[in-house]
Amino acid sequence: MKKVMLASGLMLAAPLASADFLGVYAGAGQWQSDYSGVIGDANNDIDVNELGLNESDNNFFYVAFEHPIPLLPNVRLQHTDLSSQQSATITRSFTLDGQTFEEGEDVDSDVDLTHIDGTLYYELLDNWVSFDLGLTIRKFDGYVEAQSDGGLLGEANSQYVALDEAIPMVYGKARFDLPLTGLSVGGQANVINYDDNSLSDMSVNVAYDFIDSMALDLGIEVGYRQMNLEINEDVTADVELSGPYASLNLHF
Repeated sequence: MKKVMLASGLMLAAPLASADFLGVYAGAGQWQSDYSGVIGDANNDIDVNELGLNESDNNFFYVAFEHPIPLLPNVRLQHTDLSSQQSATITRSFTLDGQTFEEGEDVDSDVDLTHIDGTLYYELLDNWVSFDLGLTIRKFDGYVEAQSDGGLLGEANSQYVALDEAIPMVYGKARFDLPLTGLSVGGQANVINYDDNSLSDMSVNVAYDFIDSMALDLGIEVGYRQMNLEINEDVTADVELSGPYASLNLHF
């Protein structure tokens, strides 16, 4: 009798142990962002649109791992390739990290805000409404570079400023499933504000699962993302990137 009960218990425990033990979420997409704001040194910056920075198509991908262990956080990794190279004849002077570019010069600019997000989070709600809360470390691996031809009378010059900061941010994500439709709406945010510096990255979306089974979910997501970066150090930047995005998402 004990053997039968033990066997029955193992048969019941097996699917519970394997079901949702590790959920994997992954996705890849493209974000079409418009640039606005200023960049340069304090009291002598320039509008990014005057440098020709208007819009760019940026690729991103992510993967997240969720488990049922209550005290351990889930893990999410995301990489966003965020860069733009433009050329323009500037109509006023500006300074970048001590190097001045004069009015009338042809300036080639290269702004790279590529970054990797590492996020630890807890799933506080998981039903038709889900809510995640955690901490993101955003590691920038980029730079700001400007090169000029020196104009008619000047000398060619260039300046390069590395952006390699690791910034902690508060992370939150919410999703609301619309019953019997395969549709959901949601939003995601990473934010931090310290001294005279701030960084926020927020998005809203609509998603649709066209494959929704016990073994695999596959769907598309469209939304709008806005990132604001304000830095008041030796180099000043107050830049906004915003625009629509679309991605293909997978869950198994």
